[in-house]
Amino acid sequence: MQDIVTALQELDHILRREEAQCDALAHNIARERQVLRTLKLTDMAEVNHQRAELLDGLHLLETERTAWVARLAGHWNLAPSTISLSVILERLEAAEAQRLETLYTRMAGKIRALRHEISINAGILSSLQIFIRKGLNVVRQATAPLGLYSGSGGPLESGMGALMFRQKG
Repeated sequence: MQDIVTALQELDHILRREEAQCDALAHNIARERQVLRTLKLTDMAEVNHQRAELLDGLHLLETERTAWVARLAGHWNLAPSTISLSVILERLEAAEAQRLETLYTRMAGKIRALRHEISINAGILSSLQIFIRKGLNVVRQATAPLGLYSGSGGPLESGMGALMFRQKG
């Protein structure tokens, strides 16, 4: 692995690109919420396509970061599974460690916010699904035969009989 300063610059570049992807994902989530609230469901395909591209980009950056950690582990003669943020911070100068920790903390906050925003959108989507399902049930019931019976037990084709019972079952 190149010297540690160059390696840290590479990590910084990876993390900043991840941060930009997270910002773009936050914008996508806000757009999704607007589409759900205005019921412009035809725009959902574009939102979902953009989301898939953003998540693919994040996955590539995660792969790049994981490879960086593996190279760092090899440079320090450690198993990649033993490398954590605290291990990296312990081996850096205080200024570099502080800068990296600040960047990590900011990213972690953005990720928590993204999870929260996604859960809000999931709740809105769930409510819409329930509303649509109930609406479809109302339409189905309104277009179904009445299923009424006369006092003698014979089916009625209209609700005009003096004695009516709604069909069960």
